[in-house]
Amino acid sequence: MPPLLSIVTPVYDPPRYAFEKCIETVFAQAFKDWEWCLVDDCSTAPWVKTRLNELQALDQRVKVYLRSENGGIVAASNDAISLASGEFIVLLDNDDELHLEALEEVSKSIEANPNVDYLYSNEDKITEDGEHFDEFVKPDWSPERFLAQNYCSHLSVMRTSLVNQMGRFRTGFDGAQDYDLFLRITEQTKNIIHIPKVLYHWRTVPGSTASANNAKLYAYTAAAKAVDEHLKRRRILADVTFDPTRSLVSVKRHVFEQPKISIIIPTCGTRKSIFGVDTCLVVNAVESIERKSSYTNFEIIVVVDNGTPQQVITDLKAVCPNRLKVIEYDKPFNFSDKCNIGVVNSDAPLILLLNDDTEVISPDWLETMVGHITESDVAMVGPLLLYEDGRIQSAGHSNTHSLHNFCAGYSSNDFGHFRMLKLAREVSGLTGACALIKRDAYFEVGGMSEIFPLAFNDCDIAFKFLENGYRLIWTPNARLFHFETASRPAHVKPSEVKLIMSRWGRKIDNDDYCKIH
Repeated sequence: MPPLLSIVTPVYDPPRYAFEKCIETVFAQAFKDWEWCLVDDCSTAPWVKTRLNELQALDQRVKVYLRSENGGIVAASNDAISLASGEFIVLLDNDDELHLEALEEVSKSIEANPNVDYLYSNEDKITEDGEHFDEFVKPDWSPERFLAQNYCSHLSVMRTSLVNQMGRFRTGFDGAQDYDLFLRITEQTKNIIHIPKVLYHWRTVPGSTASANNAKLYAYTAAAKAVDEHLKRRRILADVTFDPTRSLVSVKRHVFEQPKISIIIPTCGTRKSIFGVDTCLVVNAVESIERKSSYTNFEIIVVVDNGTPQQVITDLKAVCPNRLKVIEYDKPFNFSDKCNIGVVNSDAPLILLLNDDTEVISPDWLETMVGHITESDVAMVGPLLLYEDGRIQSAGHSNTHSLHNFCAGYSSNDFGHFRMLKLAREVSGLTGACALIKRDAYFEVGGMSEIFPLAFNDCDIAFKFLENGYRLIWTPNARLFHFETASRPAHVKPSEVKLIMSRWGRKIDNDDYCKIH
């Protein structure tokens, strides 16, 4: 019977010590149902061919092909795939190492998920001296993040038949040939599994991308090309470039039409000193929307408490004379109910829940979020929110250990774990302080749950969206200030904690997209 796993390794003049360690970790695997397909790409060092022939003679599971001329990484990798008879292909570079239980963990995951087409694991880096560092704690499958960053790369395992169906690696993508193949595979399957264990050790040798992000800039050019072609195949028009300041692919979606947005702002007309000036919060928020937004097709619906001063309403009408609705709210305070009333009084396909203690920073904030929410399976999009002093107030929600704003208090210049603060990505929750939501999806899940009058209403609706199969996207490219707790003191009642835990405890402390603090 053919083996389950075919390890595929192109070889070209690797450091000898590194290649020997690579060999050592393959033969030491606890799982034995493998073959190793090695292709020498016409190495200049004579020992390489000799060592490969020795390995083939040593173990019948080793297959070797010696190219007569150098063809590059794509040609050598495709030749290696041609040797593969296993059900799945395992990608391994000639100077890296596998964890000794790597193939065993892969085998277990395949057995538990027989329809899986693509598996990837966490990884770390290893020095020339064998020291491990820089562990990459990856999210579960996150297609939006994958557009900016080939975070899946090590360890990657793919169904062989699908790889062959997709035409294997393509010329013209050297340095990002794996990224290009992965993108094409994800167009054909959603059966993708993340193994949340470090199964791959990426060696830092001089000249490798493991040692420096800018070591192979041509690879990033190829990566941007791969993403651009991927989006075009999905009929998503966008400007795709490589951002050297972040070592990420930058995707800016085109927004040709402006669907109407109803901006819902609950308020009681609170005043607060902001940037040293006594300010009516809701007036400031509305004024910043009117003055700074490049998007034009929106209405603003302000839901006001009975106690809201008349002067506040007068000032609101002055700064937003043409597209303002004021809805009076005469019940005991319930933020969720106020949002729902605002939505009922709207007529737009998109709604934006917005706290009154916010202020627009980036003029294209609405276009940026609309660009994401136009995808059919995206229900909710949130921006980067900053405190008055410029530190991060929210970069989405994290459900790790507790429900909290991710990276609150971090510098806005902080890149985060593997640059996750600088890329758009799937999240398990978004703050209701600013969230763009599809109207149909909002009603589909019953809107904001009024049993959460103050806290956790945004967490609850996010979980409802996820339960219904939607994605939630956070983007750092739309930015607002959030003068948190300015409207009302921050306070969470024990009863509210008990309620959210009773409803969603199974999802709390088990965040699919954020495994770290």
